[in-house]
Amino acid sequence: MAEALTLILVFLVGVIASFFGSTVGGGGLLSIPFLIFVGLPPQIAIATDRFGGIGQSITAFIKFYKSKKIVWKYVPLLTIISLAGSIIGANILLNINTEILHYIVGVLLLLLLPLIFIRKGIGVQRSKIKKQKIIIGLLLYFLVQIFTGFFGGGTGILIFYILMIFFGLTIIEANATNTIPWMVLSISSVIIFAYNGIIDYRIGIVLLMGMAAGGYIGAHVGIKKGNLWVKRLFVLLVVVSGIKLLFF
Repeated sequence: MAEALTLILVFLVGVIASFFGSTVGGGGLLSIPFLIFVGLPPQIAIATDRFGGIGQSITAFIKFYKSKKIVWKYVPLLTIISLAGSIIGANILLNINTEILHYIVGVLLLLLLPLIFIRKGIGVQRSKIKKQKIIIGLLLYFLVQIFTGFFGGGTGILIFYILMIFFGLTIIEANATNTIPWMVLSISSVIIFAYNGIIDYRIGIVLLMGMAAGGYIGAHVGIKKGNLWVKRLFVLLVVVSGIKLLFF
């Protein structure tokens, strides 16, 4: 009975986490701590969460593709960078204590938050970007994807920042365009985690099903509500995520 209740809660947390993950990022800040709470060691929790995240990536991609929100010209290069970052990051996870990363990501989230208010058009309107700025954005994207490969919690929000500020995308376009690179990152890192035996498939399969449902719902709601609504939710999540990472 207790095991059945745990799996039901895993499914529900997967739905909620991937709803936020497919609208404003940061779903791992809910799902990873919950997996640790139900008894998984941190490394296994991160690996299992990445396995479940494949469900979110697939269903969110389907919705964004149908709605034509993906900016395809950036997809190939971002995908290659994600693949490289995930391979590096996944191997780092096998040999690192991730505790200090909570504080690093939390500080970064809160330091970047004022940009959203100073430049009100960020995330709401597409803007023209110079080539030099895109190059810087690609470098930052690579570094964050390494983080994502072995940590995950809160790094999705950093990716949104990069795609909005350095690529000029709206927040919905940033999310949609990142679905394929994120899917490649998830699959490649899961292969490494599976090879090293650190995925709990019993919980992971249930989490995947929950995240598949939440990913589609979140993408649908985000598209329907529009960029301004999603940006406001993004700001709220950044504040909550930053505080959580730093103090809890």
